[in-house]
Amino acid sequence: MKKVMISLIALGVVGFVVLGLSNMMIGIPVSESWSSIKATSSEMELAKEVIGAKCLMCHSKEPALPFYAKLPVASAMIGKHIEAGERICDLQQLFAAGGGNEVLLAKLEQTIKLDTMPIPPFLALHWNGKLSDQEKQAVLDWIHQVRAAKFSTGLASAAFAGHPVQPLPDMWPGGVDAAKAKLGEMLYNDKRLSGDDTVSCASCHDLKKGGTDHAQFSTGVRNQVGGINAPTSLNAMFNVLQFWDGRAKDLADQAGGPPLNPIEMDTNWEQVAGKLSKDAGLTALYKTVYGMEQWNDKNITDAIAEFERTLITPNSGLDQYLKGDDTALTDSEITGFILFSEHSCATCHAGKAMGGQSFEKAVDPAAYYSFRGIEPGDAEFGRVNATKNEDDRYKLKVPLLRNVALTGPYLHDGNLTDLKEVISIMNNFFVPELNRKPLSDDDVAKIAAMLMKNSGVLNGEQL
Repeated sequence: MKKVMISLIALGVVGFVVLGLSNMMIGIPVSESWSSIKATSSEMELAKEVIGAKCLMCHSKEPALPFYAKLPVASAMIGKHIEAGERICDLQQLFAAGGGNEVLLAKLEQTIKLDTMPIPPFLALHWNGKLSDQEKQAVLDWIHQVRAAKFSTGLASAAFAGHPVQPLPDMWPGGVDAAKAKLGEMLYNDKRLSGDDTVSCASCHDLKKGGTDHAQFSTGVRNQVGGINAPTSLNAMFNVLQFWDGRAKDLADQAGGPPLNPIEMDTNWEQVAGKLSKDAGLTALYKTVYGMEQWNDKNITDAIAEFERTLITPNSGLDQYLKGDDTALTDSEITGFILFSEHSCATCHAGKAMGGQSFEKAVDPAAYYSFRGIEPGDAEFGRVNATKNEDDRYKLKVPLLRNVALTGPYLHDGNLTDLKEVISIMNNFFVPELNRKPLSDDDVAKIAAMLMKNSGVLNGEQL
């Protein structure tokens, strides 16, 4: 028996060495779909070479696997790592889009900075798999190039020009039609868009309450209560999609949802058009904007969306700091922003609005909802309700952190009122374990203090 054990151990060692040498000489195979992605710059070409050689095997929906991946034990282990890697960050998707995903860029950047990938089991068989300093810099150079070209607002100081979080612009980049926005503002506040004339857009998205209603769940017609927290309408134009589950493609599409919802406004467009057509003054403005007197849903939602494009809230204390004013935040708040960046908060809360660019779920949804004391239902199922793709189950749109001091209660269930508690929960359940670092109570307090200075200016008034 002893000889058999020694023989098996020797065989295992030989196999391990053979696989390691094989991987060094042959390298990681790449798929045709990866090879077909054309680099648009020398920086992208270098980054693509590094990612293809050392990251892609576990971070792609279409990985090309080595021959030993079909062996029983290896197959199970590699399959598990691929599933986890692709779920956290699909790098093939990122490169296929030319880097056009703020969140995936931020996730890749953070992982490289923390030096947590590749994982030890990969390095055990790929002896040259660890990224060199030169290779890390090549990927970071591409990330910063893409961020500057696609996502920068051009307002950050040199120190923060490459940061995932950027200052908000003062106005919508494409400009706003003033007459249309004026009409949209009137419609936004018009309760005739509901069946019983009791609810307007502003009822649930009150600009004096941070674009929300400060309720766990909003109250609709006939005092009916909804089942999900109302997200803010401030800076909502920067969301990649609208609603927690992303079922609306843009602001106009979103504005068309509540009037037809039986709990929220419970009406139809024929009824709305009939009521609005009796308002001579409003109809005159409508005709000026759209060149017709006949009201219709397309124009109503278009006007509301135009008004919502004016709801940008720039020049918060954080914005001023990012623009180069070191006095805009206290030393403690500056430390809070550093901690926010170091602890991976800025990976999902990336971009101008600090969120709204992706749909995320807890690392372990069952553990998360058990901790929260929530039995998952339609609200928790999130993005899958819109896409019908099981990969999207439990994914919810990342909320915006702009004006977060004014938008509580927090999360989709509106069940938390303490921002510090939310920060701790996010770190413990949503940051991938490899990148997760403990936050002390003092750390959490500093991050919260920084976020409390994130309220901007709307229509010339400090929120």
